[in-house]
Amino acid sequence: MIHRHLSSLLLVTACLSQPAFAQINPLRGSAATPLNGADITALTEATNRLLDRPSLVAGGTETWSNPQSGASGMVVAGSALKRKGMSCRAVSYQNTVPGPNAKRSTTLTWCKTSDGWKIS
Repeated sequence: MIHRHLSSLLLVTACLSQPAFAQINPLRGSAATPLNGADITALTEATNRLLDRPSLVAGGTETWSNPQSGASGMVVAGSALKRKGMSCRAVSYQNTVPGPNAKRSTTLTWCKTSDGWKIS
């Protein structure tokens, strides 16, 4: 009986840990060529330029590229929304990195905090 409860607890813990890992680094976990530090910096700067626009509307875009790695992409503003009383926005990313599985995309939600925009 205790063994069954322990097994259930371990299974639940394993299942719940996967989404938490994805929130730590949502652009990781692919067998494809990863974005390097300079790529992430360029992508983050493009995201901040987009989110800091005074009159940002859904569909607004910002591009980024890193000539050294050959990676590039587009950041697309989605709908504005509220989370826990914060102003937030869905943001979609379409990135291209040389190598296998070159094209990839993801959507994240960013929220405005007193320290700037943070992934929610």
